[in-house]
Order: sequence, then C-alpha cells, then structure tokens
Amino acid sequence: MKRILLVLMSVFMLALLVGCGSDTNKAADSAKPSTSEKITVQAAASLKGALTELAESYKKSHNLSDDQIAINFAGSGTLRQQIEQGAPASLFISADEKNMKMLQDKDLVTDVKPFVTNELVLVVPKGQPKIELNQIASVKRIVLGNPETVPAGNYGKQVLTKLGVWEQVEPNVVYAKDVKAVTASVSQGAGDAGFIYKTDAIAAGDAVQISAVTPADSHDPVIYPIGIIKKYDNALAKDFYQYVMSPEGQKVLEKYGFSTSK
Repeated sequence: MKRILLVLMSVFMLALLVGCGSDTNKAADSAKPSTSEKITVQAAASLKGALTELAESYKKSHNLSDDQIAINFAGSGTLRQQIEQGAPASLFISADEKNMKMLQDKDLVTDVKPFVTNELVLVVPKGQPKIELNQIASVKRIVLGNPETVPAGNYGKQVLTKLGVWEQVEPNVVYAKDVKAVTASVSQGAGDAGFIYKTDAIAAGDAVQISAVTPADSHDPVIYPIGIIKKYDNALAKDFYQYVMSPEGQKVLEKYGFSTSK
C-alpha cells in the first residue's frame, strides 16, 4: 500500500511541475513580440498627439518594442517628397488629398481611404483681442505654413484668396515649416495671428485661442487620407493600418478633436 501511495504522489508531483512549467512558458511567450517586423509611419504634424497615443497603445497590446513603430511627423508635402525619394516608410497619412493623389499617380501607395477630417481656424495669442476674418488685412504678422509643403498653409492661402486680400497681406505673411511651428510662433508672440487646425488649437491649451473658424466654402475640404506604401508593405503595416481605422482607433482620434470617417 505504501508503495502505491508513493507512486501516486510521484505522479501528482510530476503533473504539478509540468503544469507550472507550461504556465511559465505561456507567460514567457506572452512577453515576446508578436512579430519582429518594423515600420515607419509618415504622418502629418497635426496628428502627433493622437497617432503617438495610438502607436503606444498598439505596441503595448502586441508586446512590441519601442523601435518597431517609428513615426515621422512633418508637413505632408515634405513627407510625400521623402516617399518619392525612397524613404523606408510603410504608411502615409496626409493632411490633404493632393499629396496622396500624387503618390497614387506614381503607383507608390495602395489601400487609400479617408482617415479623418479637420477644421481650419484662425488663432491669436491667449489674452489678445480676437480678430475676425474680415479684419485680417489689418494684421501685421500672419503666420502660415508654407503653402507648397503644408496643407494647412495652402488652405489658409485659399481663405485669404477667397476674401480677396491675399496680394495685400502676402508681404505680412511669416512662413513656418508645419502647423506645430505656426502654433508655437503665435503662442510665443512671434506672430499676431495664424491659420492652424482646430485640433492643434485644442492641443495648445492656454497658449492660443481660436479667433475665427473658416467657412467650409472658403477652402478645399480638410480630409486626411491614409495609404499603405507598396515598397515597404508588410504584415505589421497592414495590421496597424486596420487598428487605426478600427472603432477603437477612431475613438482616440475623436478624443483629440478629429472627425472620423465612420
């Protein structure tokens, strides 16, 4: 009887050890990255807050290392030029349809879809008197993203042209590399007013205040498309693309003030 009991105890202890080993292995496996692939996302500067949060959330939930998703934020025109020159990027999110269309015409991107929309606003430094759009000609320093490379700058120029004051105010325009730089210039008093997106005004907090919202018919629609860059497409790029387009991803974008396409 003692021998039988010893045998049963041995079997029980062995099963317990195997079970613990299995749990340990499962824990170790869950800590490993789901893939070794890496991607770089070329994204409009105005998406910095929202897309950074989305990338961090995705990396955490998929056990990825920090360097597996890199994001390059800049003016959409600058990013488009980098892609044309062969920059190793897998996704492109532009702040306008024009720059994405230029890549489509060269067959460099695929799966292009509307991502989010935004609004263009005129801002002034916090605490300064508000300026209406019909008063813009009296502003001494208007900060604008370079219309050649920054969609917000192009939209702003369209507004000023629609108002019939572009030629009059052009000598007073101070150009910036992207909307973040426009926001910084206005907040620091280097400009008296500037055109940025509503989302950037929200992100700036007390640094600037919205002085006027531009009419929808005064500029092209502010539509951000997203696309996969064919040359550096991989499984991680496809999955991250699906994640930011998912209801979960869209909720994050809405939190930052963007309007989603769904």
